[in-house]
Amino acid sequence: MKKREAHFLHYIKVILLGVLISGSSEVMLSQGYNYPELITRIQEDQRSRGIVDISTMDSWVSNQNVNGSWSDLSYGTLTTTVTNTKNHLYRLWNLAAAVSQAGHTKYNDAGYIASIQTGLEFWHGSNTVDPNWWYNKIYYPQKLGEVMLFMRVIAGSIPSEPAAGIDEPELLTLFTPTSIADITSHGTGANAVDIARHYIYRGILTENSNLLENTKNMIESILTENIQGDMVYQDHGPQIQISSYGWVFCDGVVRLASYLAGSPAEFDTASENFARFLTFIKETQVSSIRGRSWDFSVMGRAVSRPNALNANLNYLQAIADFIDPENSDDYLTALSRIKGNSAANSNVREFNKHYWKSDYTQHARQGYLFTVRNTSTRTVEAESGNGENLKANYFSYGANFISIDGDEYTNIMPVWDWAMIPGTTFPHITTFPPRTNWGFNYGTTSFVGGVSDGTYGAALLNLDEAGITGKKSWFFFDDEIVCLGAGITDNSNRNVRTTINQCWMKAQSYICESGSTSEKAQSVSSAVYSNTNLKYIRQGKLAYFFPEQGNVKYTMKSQSGSWYSINNNHSTTNESGYVFSLWVDHGNNPSDATYSYVVVPGVDTQQKAAAYDASTIEIIENSTAVQAVYNNALDVLQVIFHEQGTLTFGAFSITVDRPCALMFRNGTLVTVADPTQTNSVVVVTIDVDGTSYNKIISLPTATEEKGASNTVDFQIEVPTGIDSEEKSLSFSFYPNPTSGISKLKVDSEYRLTYHIKDMNGKLYKSGQFVKEATVDLTNCPAGVYVITVSGDKQNQSAKIMKL
Repeated sequence: MKKREAHFLHYIKVILLGVLISGSSEVMLSQGYNYPELITRIQEDQRSRGIVDISTMDSWVSNQNVNGSWSDLSYGTLTTTVTNTKNHLYRLWNLAAAVSQAGHTKYNDAGYIASIQTGLEFWHGSNTVDPNWWYNKIYYPQKLGEVMLFMRVIAGSIPSEPAAGIDEPELLTLFTPTSIADITSHGTGANAVDIARHYIYRGILTENSNLLENTKNMIESILTENIQGDMVYQDHGPQIQISSYGWVFCDGVVRLASYLAGSPAEFDTASENFARFLTFIKETQVSSIRGRSWDFSVMGRAVSRPNALNANLNYLQAIADFIDPENSDDYLTALSRIKGNSAANSNVREFNKHYWKSDYTQHARQGYLFTVRNTSTRTVEAESGNGENLKANYFSYGANFISIDGDEYTNIMPVWDWAMIPGTTFPHITTFPPRTNWGFNYGTTSFVGGVSDGTYGAALLNLDEAGITGKKSWFFFDDEIVCLGAGITDNSNRNVRTTINQCWMKAQSYICESGSTSEKAQSVSSAVYSNTNLKYIRQGKLAYFFPEQGNVKYTMKSQSGSWYSINNNHSTTNESGYVFSLWVDHGNNPSDATYSYVVVPGVDTQQKAAAYDASTIEIIENSTAVQAVYNNALDVLQVIFHEQGTLTFGAFSITVDRPCALMFRNGTLVTVADPTQTNSVVVVTIDVDGTSYNKIISLPTATEEKGASNTVDFQIEVPTGIDSEEKSLSFSFYPNPTSGISKLKVDSEYRLTYHIKDMNGKLYKSGQFVKEATVDLTNCPAGVYVITVSGDKQNQSAKIMKL
C-alpha cells in the first residue's frame, strides 16, 4: 500500500495540480486533512475540462441583468429541461473557473467577480427546478460546489460564514440530497457516483471529515453493484451500459479517488472490489472499443448523440501510472489506440467471450472486432428517454458492430436507415412505434445466448419480435464469421430483410459471381442492386461470401437525415454521406426462409478475395432444429441445438438431451452452455466409429454464472492412424495441377488428417478423412505446396504443384 500511496501522491502533485506542492501531501498524511490541497486538486482537475472563450464570457457579463439573471434563460419551475451549455450555473461556472485561475486574462477581474456574486444571489432566490431530476440532484449541486471551490481563491468573494449578500451557508442549503443513504436514491451506479461528488464538495467546503469518510465508504460498498458476473456494467435495469453510464461511473470513481488520495478518506485501491472495478475497465470496457470508436451496441440511448462513438478513456493514464502500475502496459497500449497514436490493430487482445448476463458477444482479433447485441426475457433493449434514441426498436436484436479501422459507423446515426441495423432480421419500416422509456423493454424469448471457450464461440437469438420469428446464429473463427438464419416467418405483408451491414462507404465495391474468377466494379447509384448468383461482394476492407447465394441486394448511395430525428435535443439540420448497405431480401410474408453469409475481414483486394479458401467452412445444417458449422482448418465444430436431438457429422454423431449451444474441438473437447439459463446439466453423447462416449456436463447454476460455458474433455480414444506395429503409412495423390482438384487415397481403415501448406509454412487446407479425400486447391495461388498425411505416430509428406 505504501508504494501505491507514493504513486498516487505524485499523481496528485504532477497530473492534477500541474505544479509541485512542496511537502503538502506528506503533511496531509501525518496531520489528517489538508483541505486547501483538496480544494486545489479539484480546481485544477475541473479547469482541465475546459473554459469557454473570453468573448463569450464577456458577452455574458455585459448582458447580465442587474438582479443577476439573464433574459434569455428561464427560471423557477421549468417546463422544459435546460441544456448543459445553456443555463445559469454553466455560465457562472465558466466565469468562476477563469477569474480564479492565476495567469488567465480575467484572473481576479472585478467585473467577473461581481457578475458571479449577483448571479449566485439571484440563483439562491430563484427556486429553479428542472423537470429532469438529474439537474436538480446532480448537475446543479455539482456546479454550485465547483463555483464555490473556485472562488475560494478570491478571499472573501463568497464568505464561508453567514454574511451580508450571498454566502456559502446559503448556497449549501440548495444541495440535495444530503443524507448518506440518499446517495443511492437513484441507483447504485453512475448516478450514485455523481451524487457522491457533490457530497465530497460539501464535506471539503465545510471541513466535515465524517461526511467525507462516510461518502467514501458508501461508494466503496457499492463499487461493483452494477458490474455483473460476466463483467458487464449494467444500468437502468439489466441493460448494457459499458459506455455512457459505465464511462460516467468509471470516470467519477477515478476522479473521487484522486481527490481524496492520501487523506483519511482515501479509497482502498488494493481491495477486492476495486480490483474488480479495474478488471471491468481493463478487459470489458477497453475491448468494447475499436481504434478510436465505441461499439455502438454498448452505449444505451447515448448512441443518438453527436460524436458519442468517439471514445475517451483518459482516466486510463491515471490508473496505469498511479493505481495499477503493475498492469500499466495494458492500459497505456489501449489509450494509445484510443488517442490515435497507434493503429487500431496495435497490441489488440485476441479472444472470444459471450457475456451471459447481458446477451452480448465480443469476438476480437488483431484485424477486427465483431460483436453481437441481443435481448432476452432476462435483459432489456437499449433504452429511449429524454427524447433520445427514438428509432431504436430493432437496435438490440442481433445487432452487429463490424469494425476494422474503428470509424465505420462514426456519426452515421442521423443518416442510418434504422430499420436496417447491421445483423438484424426485420420488416422494413419507415415509421417507428413509440417505446416505453428507460430500461423497461424486455425481450420476449429466453433461448438467447452463446457458447465460448475464450478463443472461439457461437451466439444465438430465438427471434420473436415485431411480428417476426426465426432462428439466428453467429459462428466465430479466426478469419471469418459465419451467419445463419432459419425459419424466418412474417405474415404482415411487409418486406423482410436480413441486414448484413450498413456503414459508411469508404471505397468502390466489387462483386464476383458464382462460377467466375473475375470481379466487377459497382458504381454509386440511387438504384438497388440485386443479385441471386453472388459469390462475394467486397467493400472497403471487408468481404461477404454467400455459400448458398440467395436474393442479395445492396446500395451505394448518399443518405441524409438529422440528429433531431433520433434525438430531440439536437439539430434539425440535415446531415448526409455515402452509405453502403447490404442485405438479404426475404420478400413479403416469408415462411420458413433461410439465409447464410460469411463475413471475412481484411479483404481489400481481388487477390486477397481469391486467396480466401471458402471451402474451409462447411455449413452442416441450417434449420429450425439445428444450426451447425464446421471449420476444417481449425477442426472446430459449433452447433446450436434449438431442440434436443442428434447431429451427424462425418464419422461422428452428437446427441444432446435438451436445447443448448455446443462446441466440439480437436475431436475430444466439448464446450456447452445453456441459453435458457434454467438447466443444471446437459447430457451429451458422442458416437464415433461404433464407440459411444457419454457425459453428464454440469452447467453453472450460481445466479451470476448462469449461462456461462463449461468445457469437458471426452477423452475420445479413437485410432486416427497406423501405430508402430503395423505397416508404414503411405498415400497416393492424384494431382490435377490445372484444375486444382485432386484425389488423396490411403490404404487404411483409420481416420487420418491432412494439411496442405505453401513453402513458407502457411496453412491453406486441412481436413480429416478415411481412405479417400477430395482436395480442392482452386482458390489457392499457383505454386508449390507440401501435403502431409498424419496418423497417431506417423506422417508422410509429398510436394505438389498448382499451376
